[in-house]
Amino acid sequence: MELRDASVQDIQLELLRRSAYNAMNGQRVADSLLRHRDLWISALLDRQGLPDYDNPGRLLRMGLIKLRDLPENIWNADTLFIHTATHDKARQLARIAEDEEWCGEVVLIESQEEIDGALGTGRDEYGMLYVWWD
Repeated sequence: MELRDASVQDIQLELLRRSAYNAMNGQRVADSLLRHRDLWISALLDRQGLPDYDNPGRLLRMGLIKLRDLPENIWNADTLFIHTATHDKARQLARIAEDEEWCGEVVLIESQEEIDGALGTGRDEYGMLYVWWD
């Protein structure tokens, strides 16, 4: 497949596949996600910035590390966010992440209000989990 024909989700999985540092093996995680494609809607490898409450500004601290490292061909991200159709599917995927040794900290988001706020949606019972690698 040529890059221009790849979906945005395909590109996200490729960024994940290329990522490997510390305990994170992006190829292993991407392969696992594809084996269990029926459990998730979308996945995004990212790094959240941190608000500086003492000196608020428009940019989050460390929020642009990915931009900084692009010239070195590095996607400097440490958190995989996974959007699922239901909370049960998120729980199933969390178990798979542990069983198939994704080697990251798996966090289930159980609050529908928090999920709705993060996704900018409502009235749906979406599930959400993330995996963080140090």
